[in-house]
Amino acid sequence: MTASAGANWRERPARRPATEGWLLGGPADDRITPIELDALGQLPAAVVLQQSGVYVGADDQPNATIPHRYILISTDDPPTFHYAGSIDYDDRPA
Repeated sequence: MTASAGANWRERPARRPATEGWLLGGPADDRITPIELDALGQLPAAVVLQQSGVYVGADDQPNATIPHRYILISTDDPPTFHYAGSIDYDDRPA
């Protein structure tokens, strides 16, 4: 490892602004949550939330989280995202 490569790990990426978005349907129904804007200050077309909840069970490890997709349907104030279902593990990008 070079000295210049080792120095970069301490640099923090620039923080992007966020706005509050309203989630309708699904496990986060009727909640307001921060939604990060892209580099141009635009809302994403969709957001994916990981559902983990609280683990209470007989196994020593919880199951994997379940990703849920919300699609942007309105850019009013606050922007509104509607539940579009869980994402099948086979459909997730690698």
